[in-house]
Amino acid sequence: MKHFNTTTDAAKFMFKIFLLAVTLVLLTGTSASQYFLKSYDYVPVGTRTDYGYSIERNFDGTLTGRWSVAGVSNSTPNAGSFDWMFLKLTNTGSVVCSSLLGFSLADSCFSHIQFSNNQRRNVLAGFYRAPNGREKASFSFLDTNCFHVLSRQVMDTLRSEYRQVVKNTSDVFTMAGYIENFNPGAPITKHILASQYTAAGTLIWSYNYMPPFPWVDERAYSICHQPLDDSYAITGITNRFTGPGGPYQVFVMKINSAGMPLWYKGYSPVPGMPSESRRIIPMTDGGFVITGSSTAYDPMGDIYTFRISATGIVAWSNTYGMPGITERSESIIFRPADMTLVYTGSATLTGGTEDIILSKITAAGGAPVWTKRYFNTAGADLGFDLKEASTPSGFAVTGRFFHSSSTSLDPFFLKTDASGNVTAACQDSTMFQPRAGFWSGDCARSIIQLIDITINPSVTNPTPVERVQCGALTGMNSGNEIASEFSLEQNYPNPFNPSTVIKFALPTSGNVQITVFDAAGREVNTLVNGFMNNGVHTVEFNASGLSSGVYFYKIKTEGFEQTKKMLLVK
Repeated sequence: MKHFNTTTDAAKFMFKIFLLAVTLVLLTGTSASQYFLKSYDYVPVGTRTDYGYSIERNFDGTLTGRWSVAGVSNSTPNAGSFDWMFLKLTNTGSVVCSSLLGFSLADSCFSHIQFSNNQRRNVLAGFYRAPNGREKASFSFLDTNCFHVLSRQVMDTLRSEYRQVVKNTSDVFTMAGYIENFNPGAPITKHILASQYTAAGTLIWSYNYMPPFPWVDERAYSICHQPLDDSYAITGITNRFTGPGGPYQVFVMKINSAGMPLWYKGYSPVPGMPSESRRIIPMTDGGFVITGSSTAYDPMGDIYTFRISATGIVAWSNTYGMPGITERSESIIFRPADMTLVYTGSATLTGGTEDIILSKITAAGGAPVWTKRYFNTAGADLGFDLKEASTPSGFAVTGRFFHSSSTSLDPFFLKTDASGNVTAACQDSTMFQPRAGFWSGDCARSIIQLIDITINPSVTNPTPVERVQCGALTGMNSGNEIASEFSLEQNYPNPFNPSTVIKFALPTSGNVQITVFDAAGREVNTLVNGFMNNGVHTVEFNASGLSSGVYFYKIKTEGFEQTKKMLLVK
């Protein structure tokens, strides 16, 4: 037991206990406040349809936990009825920058990645429509400030689109989707499309994969890179094994790094019954896991997930669901730390509307671990993509969320803990019934080479309205944030008129100076000049008295100095 010799000793001890208690409260509050469900609405008034199809962890900033979401938006002002949407977010879901890209007709973006090189560009993939209204498989580069750099698309007379983009360790990126095929006197069918580019955007190869019969109709929805043998696996739907007009079933086609087919197989829980895949991921043994849905056992639809070897042999195959309830899976990830798989999608549980779900199963045999649904009685919600999160650990999900006040579908950013929880008021637990079963078949493919062209979409940079739907974010963007290293972030918005915000991080307390210069190097403003405590801080720069042009802002502390550029447009 602690003994005190003086009143002063007792006071010091109690003060230490007080500081410890305050620290624990702050740390506990900070951790809990990082789990939330947040939506983004570009036009708060009126019906709008915005989806988040893809989510990625970005590593272009020195602060931990930068995220980006890509998808589609029909907000105004914009280039057309639907545009490509790109959102860059902090770890607490605050908007760093935003872009809408498109042409005069409806365009859609389905996937994106970020390069690991020094440029840290984001590659977005989907389709832009040509003036004749036909979709054209396209990609766009955006820099770290959400500015457009380059766009290219497949040159073909018929329709095409990319559904997913992946990259290898050298930032060579490969996209897969589908392209129309015209047969005189026969219905137009769709074939598998895949293209590969260098990190600079130069075409390496692009192929239309031809099935053995003209009536075969198939679409690729997902592609993954298998680093063990530098191959790729593509999955989607085909009627190859059920005949003309027959139900669609899952296919997986493996190709080498040059795009040449290695094998092609079809899969379903039951022979002749419908199935569809939405995502394929590589496994550490050289094989793959595929997830999607099937009506083989329930006409309403179940989640369909199976694991195959490097040669396409089924290791296990399950459907998951409850009788009379529609369930589907859109994306899946592998967690090597505990050898589990986590997928997201939807289940129709609340008043006939769809709810977002997040579910964990074992990688060894697909046994259910837990399933969470995030209920919203207002409308149809769906999880489209997810990634594993850290600091704190858990999962990050994006998709669509119906907000009743604006009667619109908005992209969302969901952060959960490692068990899929936000708060007790945000989700509940359910358990799907697994059912084993599989069928598979073999087929072959030939190829036709394609070319591409450069395009230039219109670009706007609006700022959406952020809404916290559930969970807490108290104090996460204030000076109470813990900074592990010095950083100076890009101002936002940028371009700006007349005000913008600059965020910076100090791992230690000390004297700080932040100054603004014009393009000629003349100092025009001093924003900070004095002692500041450690943490993450923001400062506003008002340029109402300055003319349009390029300006520079510079931070200088003991041991750290950095300069960034910003653009004032009046």
